[in-house]
Amino acid sequence: MTSPSDGADSTSGPSDYGPSDFRPSVMRIQDPPQRVSGMRVPAGWKLPGKPSDLDEFADDAWRQTGFLCGEELRLIEAGLDLQARLAGTGYMPSARNMTMAAFASLWSRAFLSTSDAVSLIRRGAYQSALPLLRQAIEFIGAQRGIGDEMDEWRRFTHEAYGRHEATRAIEVGLGAYFSGESIASDADLRLIYKAASDLGRPNFGPTALFVANEASHEKYPLVFADQAFHLGWAQLTLSWALRLNVAQLHLGLHLGQYFPASQEVRGEAAEQVRTCEAILGRTDRCRLEEWQDEHGRRRHLLVEFKRRPGDASQRVLL
Repeated sequence: MTSPSDGADSTSGPSDYGPSDFRPSVMRIQDPPQRVSGMRVPAGWKLPGKPSDLDEFADDAWRQTGFLCGEELRLIEAGLDLQARLAGTGYMPSARNMTMAAFASLWSRAFLSTSDAVSLIRRGAYQSALPLLRQAIEFIGAQRGIGDEMDEWRRFTHEAYGRHEATRAIEVGLGAYFSGESIASDADLRLIYKAASDLGRPNFGPTALFVANEASHEKYPLVFADQAFHLGWAQLTLSWALRLNVAQLHLGLHLGQYFPASQEVRGEAAEQVRTCEAILGRTDRCRLEEWQDEHGRRRHLLVEFKRRPGDASQRVLL
């Protein structure tokens, strides 16, 4: 598997969805021995509620996020609700097989990673949300990649759940899988994946932005465990969650033979994608752009970056 690199967006538009748009590879390994039983999918989804033990800064972040980013939160919740309903159609007898389970298993992890990340964003824990957003992209990329590499899943299903006598354990096995090419081929996911990776690591620039937001050559105003509301970080990370919602809905709609949703649900999903794209296209919100310097290095440029609505907007190059 490769690491994400440059690539063009391969996602189709809402009007292109059809039940046979996605074709997995021709089977070479025998079908999995398991059968899908007891499948349970939530009938819908709501974002987790406000924790009761927030400190004054996290509590204020929750309040201001709901007020200033309410549209994004509503769209994310609506998108997750749609995803749950779409995934639930995989229980239909015509779709309920282990190929569907391969997609749904990875989808489930992407779904919860995104929902959990949003909960952290709402309480001002922006840096803590980054690994979850990055993780969700890996799960979405894996769903895309496994369609052409289904034998990897079939091989796992045959080898897993045996008895390992030396440890007297059930040997599930790691089943290592990562589809870097699937991430690299989508310009939006590639950009977010690289940014979330760089911002989430102990690099000095992002660290300074998180713990000393107003630092300069003259001062370094350190705030330990800062959870105060920051409009720029909130808009940026919620935009990424919206982008993941769009990517997952695109994928789910292209997997019509495994998730045979009704035309009503498919229509709602297509409208959700259009609405998300509209807000993601606004230029008055904090966003991240890729900037290439004179040495050919691709760097992160934060645009419309500010803590409070009344502050002057900044452009920050990392």
